[in-house]
Parts: sequence; C-alpha cells; structure tokens
Amino acid sequence: MRAPRRGARTRWLRASAWVAALWLAAAPGWAAFSVHRIDAAAAAAAGPALFDPAQTHAAWADAPVHDRFFEAQPEDGLEAKVRTEVRLLVDARHLYVGLKAFDPQPAEIRGALARRDKVSNDQDYIGLYLDPSGAGASAQVVYVNAAGAVSDGTHSPADGDNLLPDFQLDAATARFDGGWSAVVRIPLSSIAHDAAQPQPWKLLVMRNMTREQRYRMYSAPVTRNTNCVLCFAQPVDNLARPSGGLNWSATVQAVLTRARQRVGDAPPTEDQEEALSLDLKLRPDPASIIDLTVKPDFSQVELDAAQLTGNTRFAIFVPEKRPFFLEGSDLLQTPMRAVNTRAITAPGWGTRYTRREAAWDMTLLSARDDGGGLVMLPDAYGTGFALQPERSQATLGRALLKQGALAWGVVGTDRRYAEGVGYNRVAGGDFTWQPNDTQRVRGQLLASATTALPDGLGGLREGARRSGHAALLTLSHDPADWAASVTLQDVSDGFRADNGFFSQVGFRELNTLLIRKMGKNGLRREHNWYLYAGRKTDTADRVIAQELSLGTWMAGPYDSELDLHVKPANRTRVVRDGPLHATALVGGRIGITPGRVVARLEASGQYGEQVDVVGGRVGRGGNLSLYSRLRPSDWLELEPSFAVNWIDGRGGAEDGRRLLTDQVLQMRGIAHFGPQDSLRAIYQRNRTRRAVQWYAVSVAPEASSATASLVYSHAAASGTTVHAGLTRVDAEVPGLAPPVEQTEGFVKLSWQY
Repeated sequence: MRAPRRGARTRWLRASAWVAALWLAAAPGWAAFSVHRIDAAAAAAAGPALFDPAQTHAAWADAPVHDRFFEAQPEDGLEAKVRTEVRLLVDARHLYVGLKAFDPQPAEIRGALARRDKVSNDQDYIGLYLDPSGAGASAQVVYVNAAGAVSDGTHSPADGDNLLPDFQLDAATARFDGGWSAVVRIPLSSIAHDAAQPQPWKLLVMRNMTREQRYRMYSAPVTRNTNCVLCFAQPVDNLARPSGGLNWSATVQAVLTRARQRVGDAPPTEDQEEALSLDLKLRPDPASIIDLTVKPDFSQVELDAAQLTGNTRFAIFVPEKRPFFLEGSDLLQTPMRAVNTRAITAPGWGTRYTRREAAWDMTLLSARDDGGGLVMLPDAYGTGFALQPERSQATLGRALLKQGALAWGVVGTDRRYAEGVGYNRVAGGDFTWQPNDTQRVRGQLLASATTALPDGLGGLREGARRSGHAALLTLSHDPADWAASVTLQDVSDGFRADNGFFSQVGFRELNTLLIRKMGKNGLRREHNWYLYAGRKTDTADRVIAQELSLGTWMAGPYDSELDLHVKPANRTRVVRDGPLHATALVGGRIGITPGRVVARLEASGQYGEQVDVVGGRVGRGGNLSLYSRLRPSDWLELEPSFAVNWIDGRGGAEDGRRLLTDQVLQMRGIAHFGPQDSLRAIYQRNRTRRAVQWYAVSVAPEASSATASLVYSHAAASGTTVHAGLTRVDAEVPGLAPPVEQTEGFVKLSWQY
C-alpha cells in the first residue's frame, strides 16, 4: 500500500485531532460543572440554611449533580470505585460548593480537628481548584477534611500548592449513614477575577481517601504522571461573573509584650511594650486588591521547621508566614528566588497593589524596613553576611502575561539603604511554556546592580557599582513510561539580590534526571528506577560539586514509599583553592501511613563518606532524620521529629574519633478544645559538638539552644482572635560566649471590621 502524500497525511492528522477534541469535549468525564442560581428573594428566604452541610434545603435538590470521578491513585484513569457528588449554588454574594463523599465503610472515615493549612494525606478530604481566569495558570485551592479542618492557598502547575495565603471562606461538614458531606461557602468578593473576561471560570474537584491504600480521585481523568492538574479543570457554566463594588476590611491588633533577658551572671533586664497595628484591605473592583499595613505585628509566626546547620556553608531558606506579605505571593514565585519577602525583617509600614485579569496578573509592594536583620553576601563557596542598616526601603513587583500554554513574566526589585549606604536592584524576565500536561519548559534571566558593598567591618557602605546576572533554563517531560528533566544555571560572581534568596553565586551548573517507570506489580503499586547526574563549577571552571546518584523508588500499601540510592562518585570542593574531595554514599527514605492513630511515619538517611566543611577533610559518617504524626484522638495531634548528622575521623591519629555531632529535636503538639479554641506547644533543641583537638582552626567545642513555646488561641470569627503565649529561649556556647536566657509573654487581640 502506497503511503499517503504529505498534504493528505497532514489533513488526515488535523481531522483526527478535531475528532479527538470533539470526543473529549462530549465525553461525560469532561462535562462542565453547572451552577444553580438563586435570586435575591430566594436567598433572603433561605438565610443560613444554604450553608447546611447536610444540604437539605430545596435549592440543593435543584442543583445539577456532577458525579463522575476518576481514580489517579493507586490505579490510573479508572472510574472511581466510590461515589462523589458535587453541586454548585450561587447567589448575589456567595458561591456554594456542596459535596457528598459516599463511603462503603463510614466507620473508617478519617477526620480530625487540625490547624488551618494542616490537612494532611492521612485524612479523608475534598480539594477544590478554582481558576477564575480560566487560563490554567493558577487557581485558588481549598482542602476540607471530614472534621471541617481547612487548608487553603494558591496552586500553579509549575510550583504546586502554596498554602501560605489565607482566603475568606467558611466550611462545614456532617456525617450521614453512607459517608460524609461538606459545604464550602466562598464570598464572591474574595475571588480575584476579571468581570469582563470572555472565558468561563474553571473548577477541578479532588477527593482523598486513605485506608489500606491512599485513594486519590478527580472530577476529570487526571493522570498520575501529569505535572499540570489544572490542565484538566472543567468550565463552570451558568455563572454570571459578579461585577461587585467597593469592598473593604480593617483589622486592628493590640499587643502587650513583656520580656526578660539574662546574659551570663549579669543582672536580668526587663522590657514591656504595648503596640497597636492596622491592616487595611480594599477591593475597589473584583480584579484589584490594595493592602496597607502600619506597624504590623508578627508575634504569631510559628517556629520554623527544624533544620541542621552545623555542617553547612550556605544560608538556609525559610518560607514566608507573615500575613501582610501573603496576598499575591503566588505571583512572586519565579523559577529562581528573585523575591523573598522575609528579607524585609522589620517593616514599619507597607503597601501593596495586586490585580488579576484574564490575560495578565500583577503585584507591586513597597515597605519601609527598620532593619535589625542580615544581608546575604553569597559567593561560590559559601554565604557571608553583613548587618542590615537601620533603615531601608524595599520595593518589588512582578507582572505575568498569560497566553494559553505560554506565560511571560517580568520582575523587578529595589532595596535603597538610608544614609547614603547605597542600593541593590534586580530586574529580569521569565517564561513558562506548558504545551500539554506532561511537558514543561521554564526559564529566567535576571540582572543586578549593587552599590551597597561590604565595608570590611561587618556592615555595608556605598561603593562603585557591581553588576551581575543569573540565568536558568529547565526542560521536563513526563510521559507514562519514563520521565526526564534537564536544568542549566549560570550565576555570575557579581550578582546579588537583597530582596531575594541567592545563597550561592559565581557558578555554572548542569544537572539531569532520568526516570524509568516500571509500572505496578503486586505490592509494588508503583516502581521507578532513576539516574541523577549533576556538575557545578565556578567561573574559573573549577569543580565545586559533582554528583552521580542511582536509585529505585517504590510505592505500596498504606501509602508507603521506599527510596534506595547509591552515590558512588561524588566530588566536593569547600574552599576556592582547596582540594576536591571524593565521597561515596548509600542512603534511602521510607514512609508509611499505618492507621488512624499512628498517622504517618517517615525516616531518611545516608551513610558513607562525609565532608567536614569546617575541617576541610573527608570522614566517615552519615545523617538520619525521623518524623511521625500521631493522633491519639481527633482533638489531639503530636508531631515529634529528630535529625542528626555525624562525622568520624578517617586515617591517622583521628581515625575512628568522633569529629562532629549535629542534632536537632523538635516536638509539636496541639490540643483542640473545639472549632474555636486550641492550645499549641512546641519544644526544639539544637546541639552541635566538635572535638576541638582535631581541628586546625578555632572552633567551639559545643553550641546549644533550646526553645519552648506555649500559645492559647481563640478564634471568635474571621479576623477576630485572641492569642496568649509564653516563649523561653536558652542559648549557650561554653568557653566562647556566656549563656543567654530570654523569656517573653504576650497577649494579642485582633478585631476585623
């Protein structure tokens, strides 16, 4: 048979594509969601009955039902084995999403009280991905578990979930004989959207159910290997875009703090402070948000996750948790960390403008920083620091243009220090191309200019301008049987981002990851082999780091995971003119969700040859991390964790001697006395020990710190809360610095109007 001519083949392919597209559009699994509209009179008559999680009001019976769900875990693409129903209502003020999760074993439903943004995969929960632009670039995401606990934030295909922003919404749940139900009520005024956009909003619903296996189901046939769940979101029909008028809210906070500090044997000092702060949020139209803050209080920022710091050369990134900086924070996420608002350590005031259109989004923020923090001074072999000047102005902004599968972004930041100390400025562009749900290309190019230079005394001074650049390109492809990604990065010596997070500059890097997916076999619900290779050099082409890793990953019953790897040929250089150290390691990670009480257990570690960064040598050692999530009851949750890193001498007189031990222990616990009241306790202890006789440089034999925190919280309503807490910090470096004891008690009252 003769092959068709090229033109005929092209026409045949186009026709096939149109037939496939029409079939997908008509397929029940891809059917749009439809909203039942309630007029003003009916909404007034219904009152709070629409928010009943049992959904007994007649309006729920009139709402169209979306009940075709598809399994994505443990199987892929099958019709869901349990029934889930979704109904949508809308009135002049709210969007209501009603959900019914049927369960053949309702006694096994897992739902526990939890703090906001702490819904976890060991629970039964529903997830909503609401994309008001319909462009698939980002969505507001809400997770609600069977007990009514809520996690919310934003989601983007490139960066996944960002649960730091909190939106105005209400959720309620109930149980029925065959499962559980929920209603989520979202004020239309809190959904940023362009009222004039032509395309409809989109929605994707996910259901998580954990038993002997974690079951993950979606309202569309989302594939397990996809890196773009939003690509499967479905239109929401019959939803007239609310135009809305001016909406505003004001939050007043009053804080009373009493602190006591003792350094060594000196008499203790005491300090008492009363402070008022104001947060104002204006929404002049549905697409715009204006935030203003004066003397914001951040006393409720939770203790950061425990991390080992005793054997590292580089600064460690910690996420932003302060409320003022979270509005539009998804827009500030770029392929590289060009923006890190935690660099603004002590804002005296701040203002922010955010706008979301169908075709573009933007945010602009400016804040006065009253100083007290550190400025990172990175190079290729470590991160230095300078004291931040007492006052500076931090300004940053980003715009994102959405053109179907392609999104373009521009970002700019400026940090101008007072009293003629100088400035740091960064500007550049980025893009993300997502042609389908398995392929992605991301890139970014930044340029910096800096006149605030180190003064040699631990501070900054104005000097001759230094310029630099940072560039990154990532390509990833993740089809059903294999996956691959390649990343190239080039950051020059002169690059600096005082409003961002770059702990290392002056390097070029190439790394690649290849994955072979072996499918499912018995207990191995999923099995992959992988190969990772990376090489990083400085600007003089000297190797900084080189890594080769071979491994296997398996998933099994009880949401279990097992990862085993070997790194046979690592290379590391810790100082510019120092030797290139060779190391070999074996390691792994295991995790399992055993049941309702022991909700999650995880362990990871490595053993082999370790580089002693301070000593500039290679020893034998390893690291181990342990984590568990325990729920003795639905009102009590505990999260103990422990991590340790150790290095023993290798060769000569130090052979077998312990050179370094670095460990951190953290215990988190929270007791819920109801949906409005909770008591949170955290204890963390860090300890680093070194055998000083085996070090050629001066080191501390021991350094330790311990932090204990107890906070009671009462949430009367959204934005109206009471917090009372006590924190104790003890730190000591024997022989080098006197012990420090700090105790602080506070009461914080917050009212929202």
